[in-house]
Amino acid sequence: MKFVIDETKDKMIHSLIKGGKNVMLTGATGAGKTTYCFEVANNLGMNCEVVNCGSTQDARTSLLGFFQLKDGNTEFTPSNFIKAVQQENTLIVLDELSRASDDAFNILFPILDHRREISIEEENGDCRTVKVADGVRFIATANIGLEYSSTRTLDRALQDRFMTFNLPYITGEQMVDYITHTNEITPQDSMALNTLSQVYDYSHNLFGKGKIGTRISTRSVIDTVSLIKDGFSVRDILDNAILSQYEQDSSTIVNDANVLREFADSIGIYSESNSNNE
Repeated sequence: MKFVIDETKDKMIHSLIKGGKNVMLTGATGAGKTTYCFEVANNLGMNCEVVNCGSTQDARTSLLGFFQLKDGNTEFTPSNFIKAVQQENTLIVLDELSRASDDAFNILFPILDHRREISIEEENGDCRTVKVADGVRFIATANIGLEYSSTRTLDRALQDRFMTFNLPYITGEQMVDYITHTNEITPQDSMALNTLSQVYDYSHNLFGKGKIGTRISTRSVIDTVSLIKDGFSVRDILDNAILSQYEQDSSTIVNDANVLREFADSIGIYSESNSNNE
C-alpha cells in the first residue's frame, strides 16, 4: 500500500519534481512529510539525500564543508550537501527548513533559483562555484504554526522558490488501513489499533474545534505497532508511549492529555478487560 495522500496532490508533486521545480511540504509534525519524500524519490527512480536543516546553526560547516589540516596542508572537506548537489538524479530533502538559520537561508538562495549554483570560499580567499548536477531536484519540509516554538517564519523570498503543498494528518481509519497493509497484524492487534485510532481521531476533532492545544500525531501511533505486537495493553501504550510525550511542556498540554484520558475511559480503555490483553 502506498503513502496515504490525495491522488491529485500526489500527481502534481511528482510532476513538478520531474519538471525541475522545487516543492515544499508543510504540515504538522508526525504527519509523514519526510517519509513521503523517500517515497517520491523511490517512485521517480532517484537517489535521496536528507539534509537536516534544524542542525545548520553553523551553516557553513553543515551546508558547505570545513577546512582541516592533512599531512601538513590545509584542505577543504566538502559537506554531504555539496556532494549531493553534484550527484546526478538526486532528490535532496531539505528537512525541517523552518528551523534553519538565516545564514543557511542565504547559502540556499542561489542554489534554489535559476542560478542553480553555490559559491565556496577557498583558503586563499578565492571562490569556486559548484554547479547543481543534471537531474538534481529539491524538496523541503516545514512545520509552520503556533504549535512549533522552535520554528521561524520563512523568508518570503525563500518561499517563492518553492511550490507549497500541505500534507494534513490522515484519518484514524486511513492510518489503521495503512498499518494493516504494511505489517503482519493479528485480529487482536487490529482491535487494539482500532481502539487507539478512536482516541487519535478524537484528539484531532477537539484540536479542530480549538478545545485542546495539541493532538496525537500519526507517527506516534505507528511507532507503537511493535508494542502492540509484543502484547502490551492499549491502556499501557496510551499512558506510557503516546500521552506521556504531551505532558512534558506545560500545564495546558498536561490538561489536554487528561481530556484524552477521559475519552479513553469512556470507550472502556481503562476497564479491567483493557488493562490486560485478552
